[in-house]
Amino acid sequence: MIRLFAGLDLPPDIKEQLVALQKGLPSALWRPAEKMHLTLRFIGNLDEPTAEEVLKELRYIRFPAFHFSLKGIGYFTRSDVPHHIWAGVDEDKAIRELQAKIDTAVKKAGAGQEDKFKFTPHVTLGKLFGADMNDVFRYIQANNLFHTPVFEATSFTLYQSIARENGEGKYYKEIEEYPLMLV
Repeated sequence: MIRLFAGLDLPPDIKEQLVALQKGLPSALWRPAEKMHLTLRFIGNLDEPTAEEVLKELRYIRFPAFHFSLKGIGYFTRSDVPHHIWAGVDEDKAIRELQAKIDTAVKKAGAGQEDKFKFTPHVTLGKLFGADMNDVFRYIQANNLFHTPVFEATSFTLYQSIARENGEGKYYKEIEEYPLMLV
């Protein structure tokens, strides 16, 4: 089985700005810069033939390059317990449109499981373990004016998530990069 997702990579200077936010929240396991991206579609575990179909269907996507920025800090909860802290997206219309095209391509390839969660464009900063809500609110208050300069998305990427043999997390392997049309 191959575990896949589609995402937007981020420029190195944007990743540096995100890494600078990774302090002041004791319960956080911060995500390293090389794993920072904006997930457009979690595809899931697929057999090789279905993964090949996804790869092919994504090649048919035509979408213009676009500009966006990251803005603000938020968190996700599970059963009212905060579990991830993230940076949000400013002006996400193009991202949502690209995500819809990717979703359609994935379903056409026969990998159309429904997402459990509503798509919320974000970049995960860290995973929270037993976080105190007051700490989370203080962190957000201290960092909520975060706003990157505008940058351009010129491609999206299909990644494979691979578990490390030593059991220490996962790493991401780029399977294919799909250019966006320059206008």
